[in-house]
Amino acid sequence: MTVLLDTDLLPAADRVDAVHAAYDGQHPRRTVVLGPQPVRHRVERLALGSEVQLLRTGGNALDVVRTPRQVRADAPEHVAIGWHRRGQALVSTARGDSDVPVGELNCVDMTAPYRLSHRTTHDHDVLILSNRQAGVSVDVVRAAAPVLSRSPVYDLVRRHLAGLHRAVRGLPPEHRPLTGQATAALVRALLTTAAESGTAGEAMDAALEARITAYLDAHLGERDLSVERVAAAHAVSVRHLYDVWARAGHTLTPARWITERRLQRARRLLAAEPTGSVAAVARRCGFADPSHFSRRFRQAFGVCPTEWRVAAGHEGVAR
Repeated sequence: MTVLLDTDLLPAADRVDAVHAAYDGQHPRRTVVLGPQPVRHRVERLALGSEVQLLRTGGNALDVVRTPRQVRADAPEHVAIGWHRRGQALVSTARGDSDVPVGELNCVDMTAPYRLSHRTTHDHDVLILSNRQAGVSVDVVRAAAPVLSRSPVYDLVRRHLAGLHRAVRGLPPEHRPLTGQATAALVRALLTTAAESGTAGEAMDAALEARITAYLDAHLGERDLSVERVAAAHAVSVRHLYDVWARAGHTLTPARWITERRLQRARRLLAAEPTGSVAAVARRCGFADPSHFSRRFRQAFGVCPTEWRVAAGHEGVAR
């Protein structure tokens, strides 16, 4: 293991430059956009052969960006398979934005620009390997990236990668390339089977999205409704649920969609029912805290629930 950067060991005045240098000096090169928090970041690198490397990063919020200029300058072609161990993140590519749930895999084609936004304090692992080592073309990577969780070996590869850092650290350096070759073979299986699933899975996606939407509507009033619960109810991973949801064209994440749907339902109930407290309506729509409900209602509609009820012609019960 090589520690490329540990800002805790540096004077505060040197940390910003050190973070930029650490990413600019890697191959493939990337650029860092630092967040407003104090600079705190660590990068470790494990080489698993000449064209396979495992990076472990952690620290405060920042964005890792692959620019068009860097894409044009670098060769050969590379692919990155990442997974978050902690924190919230968003991957932005030409295809759009995609949330990165903790513990789930995401795939980035490094022959195209992208932005990985670590929005909170985070711990993140990423396997970077050349397309040549993975044995796949750029077209296969691009076809697989948005449908990665459809691969029948997705869970197998996810478990392998989650334990890779610990397993490799205990190996003699001369044995690590063999692990890199085995890992590359698993990545090849993951990408090729995901890419082949493309059109065959569209009808299944549509049916699953319809079932998920119906389930959400049926359980909106339950306070423990969560993305994890919905995924478990439909026997899919959280990553697959996010993928299906995004491919269906939703612009809101499932969690945000639940909140918006609850607020819309509350607005209809407040307008339709002249009696009953605002707190009771909030509870019926899945909000445990009436004060939180009132704040979210005002943010969404510009008035508080009581004002909305009055405007709709029902003063009702204020609280």
